[in-house]
Amino acid sequence: MAQQGRVVRARQWWTSTPRLIRRFSVVLLLIGAALAGGGLWLDHTNWWEGHGFLINLASSLTSLCFGVPTALLVLSHLGNAQADARQTRRARESAIQEIADFQRALVKAFNVTSTADLADRLGRMQVELRGLRLQPNPGRAEATTRFLDSFTDLLKDDGLGPPRPRPTDWTELSRDGRQWGRMRTWHVRVVSQWKILSDEVRPQVTGCGLPWLTKTPATEAEQAARLLLSEDKRNPWKLPTSSNDSAGITAMGHFARDLWSLCNAAEALATLYPSPDTIHAP
Repeated sequence: MAQQGRVVRARQWWTSTPRLIRRFSVVLLLIGAALAGGGLWLDHTNWWEGHGFLINLASSLTSLCFGVPTALLVLSHLGNAQADARQTRRARESAIQEIADFQRALVKAFNVTSTADLADRLGRMQVELRGLRLQPNPGRAEATTRFLDSFTDLLKDDGLGPPRPRPTDWTELSRDGRQWGRMRTWHVRVVSQWKILSDEVRPQVTGCGLPWLTKTPATEAEQAARLLLSEDKRNPWKLPTSSNDSAGITAMGHFARDLWSLCNAAEALATLYPSPDTIHAP
């Protein structure tokens, strides 16, 4: 099997060389072999005696016939391989840096230690929201207050200005302009960082033959980045004034699901391109 693999690689190396160079190299090698054979025969007959200049000319021409194919077929491939290795290394380093930046952007607005921690919290939030949707009306208001209180604890406070009352229902959350201002800044950074990964880093790494997200998580992450906080029905901070509890639960569910998909994509990419600076759960 090892010998067969070497044969396959040698064949790929030969076929990757342009046809004109292959033909030119073969002709030079044949000429060089003929010159070398003729020179050895003339050595045997002592014909070279008294033909010093011709000896130098013939030996130089023979060396040229072997040296040019070596440069064209071997050294050029080694140079290309070295250039490809440098390009691959740069692509990998860029991916590591941008993925770490994406993880930092995702967790910046939340009291979590990593994107894995945030994804876990968001998964539990989605379960709580499904339960909240099924909660009978007499107890839904109290359950909503408990959920929003827990959600407020998850959000990171900027520490600017006096403390504000915690929202107790979806209407109060949508009226919290200061909190929405922080989330809007966070949203711009997250979407911008994902765009860098999708539009710049991904073509670089895939062009070098390096791995990337498989089709399904990549599509989900792309859609999540496009829809995250994109409209009133998906943005719990921008609900219409006439919205009911179901609209608030739906908007928060969309937000949690979109962000959960982005966190999972970040974790998958960090697994492909690990770094000491990558944010991992303890």
